[in-house]
Amino acid sequence: MKKSLISLFIFLILSLLSATTITPQSMFFADSYMLRARGCDANYWNPALLQKGYSDITIPILNLGMSLGNNSFNLDLYNYIMKQNYLDDNDKQKILDAIDNNMSFNLGGQIGIFGFTTSNMAFSSSVHLATKASMDEQFIELALYGNGDGSEIYHFTKKNNYAEGLSYADLTFGMGDILLPFPETVPAIKFGFALSALGGLGNVETRELEGYLSSNLDGLNVQQDLIIRTGLGGYGLKTLLGLYSEPIPSLEVGATLDNLFGFIKWQKQTQEEIYHFEIDSLYASNIEEDFYIEDRSTVDIKPYTTKLPLEMRLSALYTYKPISVSADYVVGFGSSPEVSKQGRISLGAQICPIQQIPISIGYCSGNDIYPWRMSYGIGLDFKSVALGIAIQSIESILPGSSTKGISFANYIKVRL
Repeated sequence: MKKSLISLFIFLILSLLSATTITPQSMFFADSYMLRARGCDANYWNPALLQKGYSDITIPILNLGMSLGNNSFNLDLYNYIMKQNYLDDNDKQKILDAIDNNMSFNLGGQIGIFGFTTSNMAFSSSVHLATKASMDEQFIELALYGNGDGSEIYHFTKKNNYAEGLSYADLTFGMGDILLPFPETVPAIKFGFALSALGGLGNVETRELEGYLSSNLDGLNVQQDLIIRTGLGGYGLKTLLGLYSEPIPSLEVGATLDNLFGFIKWQKQTQEEIYHFEIDSLYASNIEEDFYIEDRSTVDIKPYTTKLPLEMRLSALYTYKPISVSADYVVGFGSSPEVSKQGRISLGAQICPIQQIPISIGYCSGNDIYPWRMSYGIGLDFKSVALGIAIQSIESILPGSSTKGISFANYIKVRL
């Protein structure tokens, strides 16, 4: 039974996509992509890069990025567990050693619906999906060992036990290549902005979670209180601001501020799911049918607003043909399924041994909800069409038995 529980936990983790919203080409560089984005991609990464002389269109479905990964179990450990007929104490400890305070699992993605650029403007639409969830290591310890000798006391809070999800569609207009009026002694700085009208599809968030379990001379005591808020259908907006400059030849720098004034107001089917479970001073001698109290209820609530936390990105790109290297730093000023307050660094490089064949590599340091990863990609780049495929290994330099997940991306761009 305990082995089945652990297998279920691992399956749930490995069956989910990576955290944070991504675009397919960004995966080629482990998200070190802010100064590499052009055309429709620039509408989501840095609209200052929208400029005359570059036009493209987005082809639905043919641009795809997917990832399967987690922050705790690699394939070696998973295969080891599944080969055991039962789990002894060494096996259980090996599982707990792989978990650092909590198991986090995430699902994220962005699907392009349409997009095109003309002159220094872009119009685009995408569907965004981001979820994150966490489970306290104590839950796993409890499933493996039970309550031990009875002296352990378990407390569960929202800090390490939660589930959040956010899905919305955007209709975005961007404009870039706007020269800011600085003195000639200052390197030219270009500005861009993207305004997004948002249509909320669905939202779920853990509002409260408090749990307690103890087993001692006072008997077994359990209490669990949980409130989850959900919403379907809503509207909102957000703004992305971008700056771009080339202070010296071959060196580009940029900065963006995303989710400015960002919010989604949920209007339809807004509810709270309330759950309470309690056992008070239970002894084996007094177990009866009504030894516990359990209450479930669903309450309609007023429309509510989800704020989209600000996110800042700084980037630098150096090009010495046929090689380019880049570095991005991103940090949020709040937490959401898409944004983390813990910063992360991405490094990317591209080499073109033949002009039409770009080869890319990337590394991302990761953070509390986004495990570190390595990316490898190759493409074909012609005058009117560009395409490519990439693979990404999570918490492992190369895909293999030690990886905690594998990601895949492909893209097709048509230039006008």
